Amino acid sequence: MLRTWGIYFIALISAFVFFLCYKMWVSWYCLVGALMVPVLSLIACIIAAVNLKFETFAPKGSLKDEPNKLEVKISGFASYFSFCRIRLKITDCMVDSTRKQVYRIHDTGTLSIPVDTSHCGAFTYKIVKLQIYDLLGFFHINRKINRNYEILVFPRPEIPDAMPDTYGFKAKNLRKSNQPMSEIYDIRDYQQGDPVKTIHWKMSAKKDKLLVKEPFEQYGGRSRLILKLVDDRDTMDLHLGQILFTSRYLLDHDVPHRIRIIPPNLKEISYEVESRADLDKAIIKVLRMKMPEEDVHEE
Repeated sequence: MLRTWGIYFIALISAFVFFLCYKMWVSWYCLVGALMVPVLSLIACIIAAVNLKFETFAPKGSLKDEPNKLEVKISGFASYFSFCRIRLKITDCMVDSTRKQVYRIHDTGTLSIPVDTSHCGAFTYKIVKLQIYDLLGFFHINRKINRNYEILVFPRPEIPDAMPDTYGFKAKNLRKSNQPMSEIYDIRDYQQGDPVKTIHWKMSAKKDKLLVKEPFEQYGGRSRLILKLVDDRDTMDLHLGQILFTSRYLLDHDVPHRIRIIPPNLKEISYEVESRADLDKAIIKVLRMKMPEEDVHEE
């Protein structure tokens, strides 16, 4: 803007000198035209600001290393007499770092802002301010936008060094079964309301009292997956990918499990995973966590 005004004053002085030296109608028109340029630019800037329409299209999530973008569309009546600058603040929630960027866009254009997908995590894109300039750049009008968009960058599944053994994950625990024909059962005294078909007649005859069979079934215990929180983003991306692969593998083999996290100086956090929906919720919560300053290993 200062450069524009500098060039303008040089042109204005030149027009004034021309008017003094050559007092004819041409010099008069040049001087008047030079004086009217800022006025016309100000009018164009005000009209553009009043009629400006601002739209944004932001993705909710993306895979790591997958190209994606935040689109900004600006339209308005004075499309040929203005241009805009967008001030953007980008926050990486995992490392709690913020950077600012400025983009220029013409009034009728669409701006594609690339989304950083080089690492997993939760990123906040905040459009802080929109500056509307006249075409020559003499004046600008600020409009506060304050639109926040959270874009999650999800990990890609990574095969761990050792494939999980689903047989070892299944604990041999027992619980009451709803299937009366279960091969595993316990014997207890008859209680009022017990079905007659559950009476163990042979055992009742030997003990001389009514005994019933209570069916049990085996069920898999809660397996635990341990996530290593580290301050290195590449390693963290790898750990998240391995957790995602292992958790999906266990779900495909009907093994419910638990993802355990121990943040620095905080109590343990764990997530029960019984379905893909549970896994997605757990991954999202992990992506929003702040990484530790030092390596932390979970137990």
